[in-house]
Amino acid sequence: MKKTLMTVTAALALTFATGNALAASGMAYATDGNGLHYGALYTESSWMAIEVPLADLGDTLPGDLSITTAGLSRGTTITLDSTTRQGNMALLYVTVERSDTSSYVNDIASITVNAGGKALTTVSIPVYGAGYDQ
Repeated sequence: MKKTLMTVTAALALTFATGNALAASGMAYATDGNGLHYGALYTESSWMAIEVPLADLGDTLPGDLSITTAGLSRGTTITLDSTTRQGNMALLYVTVERSDTSSYVNDIASITVNAGGKALTTVSIPVYGAGYDQ
């Protein structure tokens, strides 16, 4: 009984710590820009946008936005194509690609939004891609 209680306590502590880490980095959502929301970005897509609160960007949409990414599988890239403002959100339209479509992608991308030579915010979003036999 004592061992089970210790295991449950450890699992709850890990869940709480993981949840706080994700909240601190800011979990983002993807959208098509027309009202549909997605919980992840998908490889081989160039129609999805990442929603970022304008408040995280200083309540403006800088013209020199760029992104840097971390946490992606080798050969998987996210490229910023364009930006637009929609209400109190900035939509960062991106292209998600990978060099090898025979392997699957199941990552959490950490995306840092930069402008004026400094990081404005960092958001996290899952990135998925199915593996296809060639």
